[in-house]
Amino acid sequence: MDVIIRRPWCIGIALLGLAACGDSSSGVNEVDPDQPSITGTWNAVLPSGRLTLDLRERTAGVVTGIFSMTINIGFPVTGSIRDGDHRHPNVFLRWSAQLPYASGSDLVSDCTIEGTAGDNGIWITGQIVCTKAEGVLDTQDGPVTVIIGGINAPITLSRLRIG
Repeated sequence: MDVIIRRPWCIGIALLGLAACGDSSSGVNEVDPDQPSITGTWNAVLPSGRLTLDLRERTAGVVTGIFSMTINIGFPVTGSIRDGDHRHPNVFLRWSAQLPYASGSDLVSDCTIEGTAGDNGIWITGQIVCTKAEGVLDTQDGPVTVIIGGINAPITLSRLRIG
């Protein structure tokens, strides 16, 4: 009789143990400590010029850094990466490029890159989207319309220097 009473008790404890071993994840992809880093300088050719990103990957997949985008009249606009995340292979970057010394109502281009980093650490491929920003820059030769952004295109970032 003792054996019969103990058996359901043991089964109950075993089921409680299994329930306690359930998935405790928060639903967020955790950072693999062995993932390749995207720290470094990345280059790409854009429809309107060039993009250079100097990225620094921190713990927990947080990415910071600076960008440099060439605008239609040939000089670069620079600034800080506002938001960055790397959960290998997925990469997400966001920044705002502001037209320096230009006048007008729409002077900020908000940009994002959503892509995938290769395991070789040389390429990031994905999509770049930058809102169009337009302003007028006063030069010695008179006012010049300055445009940055207006991009929704595939992108390949490379650690290779683009000449």
